[in-house]
Amino acid sequence: MGKTLEQAERVVAVADVIHHGEKLILPEGMSYEAARDLLKRREAYEEQTVEVAEKFEAFPWDGAYALDVVMRARFGWSPAVPTPPAHMFDSEHAPRIINLETGVGESTKVPWGRFVLPNIDGWLETNATKNKEGRFIFALEGQVKRKHEAALQEVFRDIRQYLMNHSLYRGKALKIRFRSDNGMVVNLPEPEFMDTSDIHRNQLVYSRSVEAALDTNLFTPISRVHDLIANGIPVKRGILLAGPYGTGKTLAAKVASRLATENGLTFIYIERADELADAVDFARMYQTPDTAAVIFCEDIDRALDGERDAAMDDILNIIDGIDTKSANIITVLTTNNLENIHPAMLRPGRLDAVIDVAPPDAEAVTRLIRLYGGETIAPDADLSSVGETLAGTIPAVIAEVVKRAKLAQLSRQAPGTFVTEITPEALLESAETIKAQIALLADKPKEETPTLDQAMKKAIQDVLLNAYADYEDGSIRLMN
Repeated sequence: MGKTLEQAERVVAVADVIHHGEKLILPEGMSYEAARDLLKRREAYEEQTVEVAEKFEAFPWDGAYALDVVMRARFGWSPAVPTPPAHMFDSEHAPRIINLETGVGESTKVPWGRFVLPNIDGWLETNATKNKEGRFIFALEGQVKRKHEAALQEVFRDIRQYLMNHSLYRGKALKIRFRSDNGMVVNLPEPEFMDTSDIHRNQLVYSRSVEAALDTNLFTPISRVHDLIANGIPVKRGILLAGPYGTGKTLAAKVASRLATENGLTFIYIERADELADAVDFARMYQTPDTAAVIFCEDIDRALDGERDAAMDDILNIIDGIDTKSANIITVLTTNNLENIHPAMLRPGRLDAVIDVAPPDAEAVTRLIRLYGGETIAPDADLSSVGETLAGTIPAVIAEVVKRAKLAQLSRQAPGTFVTEITPEALLESAETIKAQIALLADKPKEETPTLDQAMKKAIQDVLLNAYADYEDGSIRLMN
């Protein structure tokens, strides 16, 4: 016996809906009724609201800039709207407009918060979140209708592509403060772009042995990363520049920053040793298997002198490669007092190179004089005596000698004449004068302010001396 119409099973048509051409084409055998049902169900499906979330391995400000560029390119505008309250007692959160530094002396305004997407039913909201390694990255979350989900995925794809090819920070020289002066973590640091346009390698003058060590261990790895990889030489390196104040360690950092940007490497300059781990986390986002990042940290001895503790172990582990073994990161540290560095830091294998940036020798002094004097120093001038006199002095002193030598030269010329050339004799007079001045300063006894303990001991001694008197028989008696 056959089934009634009510008893018959309902047949649900299933087919993909593709927008193509100008014809409405139905699958063979599909009735109009089934087609209408299919389209209604498809419409209801596409009108559903779905939540979306996407993370990008880039610093939050880098991602915000990429989002703004993509939104303007795709839609011409990206209006920001207030974030609705999560609870009835909360207030709306108005979107922020951030003045974002995009280069040396350049900035732009980008919105941060919730966005309405033109021609798309839904919104996006920017966020700073942490990845599984614990570092801050850019994230987007929002809600859209299903029918616009594909368009939103295209936005995500464009952002990812932009960050890969036009990142705000990749291949740039940056100065970043990750912590405040009291050591508190800054939630979202604001990188500053370093101007490397006026830095030239010929400004870097050391003794030949120092120059060779810097070239081999620092400048070659920075400028020839691909050659290191091709030859199986580890890109990850740890280098310590040691030497007295004023010998040119910071200048080496500036030259390194210029070389890094010329070769597409990200350069990160930090001032505090307790920011080293933060800098490594940041650098990981801007190095790849075929490129690198450079971290330059000043005065590491402020964290590595004294007894070994947990903080010191953290820094040593970073340098040793435990935390950076999978990253192409070149770490450069400086110290003015090598003797203060804990021996654990200096053992072979922990650092790839320890370079003694000593004051220039006589030959280096003559090259510095020609650098500072420029065309006022004759190419054939014999500067050997000046070099020997100033050997072992820091570059700042040598620069001052050249400045003073212009006055010494003027005294040798007739009134009303211009100084167009500084003679070796004028340079030697200036060198001897400044050397004598330095000697006077060095011989002057240094008056040190006593500590509280020292002051109290001195006061007690004075009281005792006033209270007791020595007698000829050697006895000591209390005075009235």
